[in-house]
Amino acid sequence: MMNKSKKNASILSTILLTTLLSSCGGGGSGSSSNNTSLCTQNSAFCSVAGNVNSSSTGNTTGTGTPTGSSIGAPSLYANVCTAAVEKSWVRAHLNDVYLWYKQIVDVPPANYSTPQLYFDALLVKQNDRFSFTAPKSEIDGYFEAGEDVSFGYKLVNQNNQLRVSYIQPNSPADLQKVKRGAQIVGLNGTPIGQLSYDAQVAALYPTSSQTTTRFEIKEVGASTTRFVDLKATTVTTQPVLQNKIITTPENRRLGYIVFTDHIATASDPLVNSLRNFQQQGIDDLVIDLRYNGGGYIYIANEVASMIAGSKAQGRVFEQLQYNDKHTDWTAQSKFLFTNKSRSGQDLPQLNLSRVFVLTTARTCSASESIINGLSPFVKVITIGGTTCGKPYGFTQTDNCGTAYFAIEFDGVNDAGKGGYVNGFAPTCPASDDLDNELGSLSERLLANAASYSKSGICAITGIAVPAAPFQIDGKIIDPDPHPWRNNRIRK
Repeated sequence: MMNKSKKNASILSTILLTTLLSSCGGGGSGSSSNNTSLCTQNSAFCSVAGNVNSSSTGNTTGTGTPTGSSIGAPSLYANVCTAAVEKSWVRAHLNDVYLWYKQIVDVPPANYSTPQLYFDALLVKQNDRFSFTAPKSEIDGYFEAGEDVSFGYKLVNQNNQLRVSYIQPNSPADLQKVKRGAQIVGLNGTPIGQLSYDAQVAALYPTSSQTTTRFEIKEVGASTTRFVDLKATTVTTQPVLQNKIITTPENRRLGYIVFTDHIATASDPLVNSLRNFQQQGIDDLVIDLRYNGGGYIYIANEVASMIAGSKAQGRVFEQLQYNDKHTDWTAQSKFLFTNKSRSGQDLPQLNLSRVFVLTTARTCSASESIINGLSPFVKVITIGGTTCGKPYGFTQTDNCGTAYFAIEFDGVNDAGKGGYVNGFAPTCPASDDLDNELGSLSERLLANAASYSKSGICAITGIAVPAAPFQIDGKIIDPDPHPWRNNRIRK
């Protein structure tokens, strides 16, 4: 949807770069005195031009020199991998695409040892708690193939205890029979509370398949602990952990899906699950997004399109809104309800009048898009906790081995509603129940959905209270220190 803009940017950048190369002695004729004068005036540009490899194409979202600014085009600095030039690229990139570019407070680049730290220092923190950087190698393959070096668990903090929320099938944790609800008591022979922050993160979240950690865990209902040795490996995420029809004691048929990640490999199992529900017949749909931090918007669009069906087809699922430099992007950036997947397969049309969504503070970004996008057409009944509050998104932009994620847009639904920075409050407040398996009618959130499905009344089964941060040495341990999982990504 931005091909024309990118083409124009490429042309502009080529013209500008050619001019600078000529001015700085990189080509063309012209006198040496003129070259010296121009390089004095444009020292940043000339330092770039003198080092540009002619084969470097750059991979940016830049669209040329920003209007009313002396900061150069991001593409001029792309893939010139010295610290000074990378910082120039960071500043130009933010000035071009950042949603709050007008509010950036400049800081001296020399005060920051890396481009990544400089990027973070420029962010408008009063609005933005989501923009981040990560090594490109760390995220490549995850959103397309779901591959990640890990032990195969997802952790949450509950009552200052680190507990397992779910396990990926065939992962090291699964093979050692670690179950939902298990509490991590110790790591590598030391009680968890006695370990430093860095030691905990290194033991819990491996970055290499050579990492082995000895866990002391206490299973749900156990009176003693046990030791488990886990060796990290490349785990392939199964984004749809459960898809089944549950029959309640009142003989109501609930279609239930545990959906954890908006990644490319989620499309087929989601389509197959909802097609089966349509064919088998269900009374209500329960989509469990309590641990789904988001991902690709187009996956959320497909899910919502199947739920709403024909009544919403062709209407706006999400309209992206960019900064005022890119009104053309805003005009072209609409995700519409559809009856086709991105791969071209037919999407089942359930035409539901209501849907149950199970939520926690980990329900974020693209997951919130499902709630917001559906709400003009379908009654969305949320059960659990208030969602994370991220109506924003970005396009991954790579430079010199780093993936930059600067907030570029916010999103609104067909009724023009968005801006849910405080999250979506639940229809039925209930705390996450780690003592029961996902998909069990004894599990608190699902029990609430079954109760509401039957009577339209929330069951009295617990109140959702935000968990206190898990802290070591005064630092908050994030049970999932991978910010790239909690995203609304345009692709």
